[in-house]
Amino acid sequence: MIRRLSFGQYAQKNSLIHSIDPRLKILYVLMLSILIFFVDETDKILIFSLFVIVTIFLAGLSIKNLIKNLRPFFFIFIFILLMYLLFSRNQLEQGLVAIWRFLMLIILSLILTFTTTIASMIIAIEKLLKPLSIVGIKPRNAALMVSITIRFVPVMFINLERLKEAMLARLANFRKLSRIKLLVLALLERMFKSASNVSDAMQSRLYNEDIADKKMLEFNKHDYLSMIFILIFIFIIY
Repeated sequence: MIRRLSFGQYAQKNSLIHSIDPRLKILYVLMLSILIFFVDETDKILIFSLFVIVTIFLAGLSIKNLIKNLRPFFFIFIFILLMYLLFSRNQLEQGLVAIWRFLMLIILSLILTFTTTIASMIIAIEKLLKPLSIVGIKPRNAALMVSITIRFVPVMFINLERLKEAMLARLANFRKLSRIKLLVLALLERMFKSASNVSDAMQSRLYNEDIADKKMLEFNKHDYLSMIFILIFIFIIY
């Protein structure tokens, strides 16, 4: 499963969504992520779902690849559904809506990461957080933290699979809680070690948090069209 996982990895395409300014895409995802919690009527759920499906096709993303990236979350969906079936069967409809919201949030994040390079995302986040420099928060550091976090997601899954395979080779029984605990502790040890290596590498390369990226981001016609489209969509939903 991990070998097929591409969560957080940019997919090179020449699509309309790829051409949109990364600052706008980040803002769109944030706005839609908030808006989704106000959607509970069936007709609005259908409209929102249709919007996401159209966005996927406009981004030129493979449905098969998208489903593969959603597989690690299927257990969570099933768990939520079982909790409602066992303890709140009379509120099953709310449980299905909760699963739908969670699914839409993940898909929106996948669309963002698949259509935006890490470099562009860092620059966009740095530009968006620039007003925070007034209160002493350095936007470059915040953007760098987001970048490293995104890169660590696939690394974490790869380390998890390698550790699991190594323990299975030693006849580990993961039905026992103690074995799962050892797996988690070993994974945390590797991730902390990786974080330490990244920190050492940055220091050895004389990373300067005061140097801002001078790359310019400019809006194009696709950006203005996307603004109009998003505003119309929000007006319809809200």
